[in-house]
Amino acid sequence: MGHDLEVICASSDEWRRVRLASMLEQAGYHVHPCATARELLHLAAHRRHRPFDESGVLLLDAELSAEVTPSRIVAALRRSHTAVRTVILADSDRETEIIECLRLGADDFVHWPAEPSEVVEVVGRVIALPDIR
Repeated sequence: MGHDLEVICASSDEWRRVRLASMLEQAGYHVHPCATARELLHLAAHRRHRPFDESGVLLLDAELSAEVTPSRIVAALRRSHTAVRTVILADSDRETEIIECLRLGADDFVHWPAEPSEVVEVVGRVIALPDIR
């Protein structure tokens, strides 16, 4: 399965980030890993002229930052990039945060830990969503 689509994989956990990037690359996606919220927002700011809805999806680990909640990241990205496709990766203890992210415009979520095939499936499904924003 070949894709010319990009996934921004944002996780502060190096093992998780490397594992997610590896399985997404094996599925044919071009992956941009980010280790911090600052790095993610910097990358997003430099991609304003290339819409995310044409190039892929953000896979956002809810554990990315102790200082910035995933919902604040989703809200900030929505303010600057209305078409950012976003999948939240979170354990079941973060249900309230997942719901807030979805309310703010995240497209889907995956409970972590997850099977690699499940993450790839959700990313593919989100990329295929029609643009209604």
